[in-house]
Amino acid sequence: MSWFPGWSDPYYRFFFGFVSSVLIGVSILLIIIKYIPRKQEMAGQIWKSFKPWFIMAPVLLLIVGMPQKVLIIALLFLSIFAVKEFALATGLYEDWGFIAVIYLGLGLLYFSIWVSWYGLFVAMPVYIISVVFMIPIFRNEYKNMIQKVALSTIAVIYLGWFPAHLGFLGHHPQRYAYLLFIIIGTELNDAAAYTFGKFFGKHLLISNISPKKTVEGTLGALLATSAYVIFASRWLPGFRLVPLLLSIVIIWIGGTLGDLVISFVKRDIGIKDMGTLIPGHGGLLDRVDSLLFVSPLYFHMVTYYVKFPGGLS
Repeated sequence: MSWFPGWSDPYYRFFFGFVSSVLIGVSILLIIIKYIPRKQEMAGQIWKSFKPWFIMAPVLLLIVGMPQKVLIIALLFLSIFAVKEFALATGLYEDWGFIAVIYLGLGLLYFSIWVSWYGLFVAMPVYIISVVFMIPIFRNEYKNMIQKVALSTIAVIYLGWFPAHLGFLGHHPQRYAYLLFIIIGTELNDAAAYTFGKFFGKHLLISNISPKKTVEGTLGALLATSAYVIFASRWLPGFRLVPLLLSIVIIWIGGTLGDLVISFVKRDIGIKDMGTLIPGHGGLLDRVDSLLFVSPLYFHMVTYYVKFPGGLS
């Protein structure tokens, strides 16, 4: 199918089957747990957190399985909406001079991915932030400018450039395997940390920043992530022992840090969620926070150990 090339790829079909099996298996498990005395409320909370994936997982599989340009467009919109949530929460959205530069910069950033221009992709954040620094100068203003420049820099790098690495990874001939592996693994790590924390969590990990994240949940996530990487290893072309071990570290530590980064931002500005895109579950940033941190780390690990045919230029 020319409009859905992913289905002709065996790696795509494997991860498609894996996601479908996990959704069905977790649903059955939670139904069983509901009949265990004193676990009904906990099962209900986990189910509430799990439900959005019945929508998000098919959308994810659809986007990755379609032509690569669709992935680039989808990631561009992800960055735009993430920046909007962040800017609304921090007050940056009130200054449209900075917002306009950020949005224009994101367009140019993803254009560099569209044309597969790696040198421009790597340098683009420098160009965008240079223009951001010029705004106070051209305005001849200084009040609150440090804060706005800093917030704009976070938006460009963390919410734009970081996830854009997944778009460039989409140029790799084995993109279905590499993209689905890291996206599924990162979300699985997040879900495992939440679930193990709910059932076994007693010791807080970072109490002031994330009062619900526990040591037991984090260790459970490590266990689940390790099992996932071992299980999926034969469906990762070019991955040997070192890339597999690094994948565990990147998903586990990177995913945890990504969640904590957005948590400390929310705590600092005094809000519970970054947005209201998903009723009862917060905004887009609350759903993809772990993936933001993981994306560049994973991209550079892959390009070092597996390489792009013909190299990057």
